[in-house]
Amino acid sequence: MNKKNIIKFTLDIAMAILFITFFNKNLVSFKFHIIGGYVFAGFILWHMYLNRKWIINISKRLFDKKIKLRVKISYILSFILLISIFSIIASGVLMMKAQTYDRVMFWKMLHFGASYLSIALIGIHIGLYWNFIMNMFKKIFKIKQSNSVGKILVNASVIVVLIFGIYTTYKKEYFKQVANTLTYVVQHIEPQDLEQPEGNNYQKEYATFVDLATTYGSIISIFGIATYYGDKAIKERNKSKINKNNNKKVA
Repeated sequence: MNKKNIIKFTLDIAMAILFITFFNKNLVSFKFHIIGGYVFAGFILWHMYLNRKWIINISKRLFDKKIKLRVKISYILSFILLISIFSIIASGVLMMKAQTYDRVMFWKMLHFGASYLSIALIGIHIGLYWNFIMNMFKKIFKIKQSNSVGKILVNASVIVVLIFGIYTTYKKEYFKQVANTLTYVVQHIEPQDLEQPEGNNYQKEYATFVDLATTYGSIISIFGIATYYGDKAIKERNKSKINKNNNKKVA
């Protein structure tokens, strides 16, 4: 088995686990939250280094008509995700250094908004590379091809996860959170004279890693499942078109 692929797979799992912990800065400690952010940035750079050949090749040929649209979309989404991740890290640092309430809130909303946006982008990224992920999983754990019963169980699991993900997305008002935080950022790019409200309405949140993984993992799964089956449908449609054209030529 390719050691490089094993490293990629392990790194992706580590990044996923670490990313989930960020949604509650008090899960371990605030210090862990900060250090974890820097470690995550290092993981991202390592991930890019391992995929440098693909990145360089597509960067040079992004506008080449021979490159499939799917590959171009994957490249652009990965680039947006990269910007989003480093926006989270940079805004976190700048939020702690801000001198005014206005700038603290600006960087805080960018921090939250980029985090919420990254959930969708990560889900889409996983959906596009789901076949690679599953193939690596099967090779590492030496899992044989699924039988009919296994496929039924997998499909049932997908439906359950999808339903729970939709419920969680609605309960957490995910899309509203994305819209509100990013709208605030756009509206407050220019510094404003804002006064900090009296009192402290902040309530410390308590959540286990399982709580966070269940909540945000299920939201990620919605985008991953939708992307995977959407991508699969497009591939099958394109394959059908190719077969029809070939049959016409033969006829």
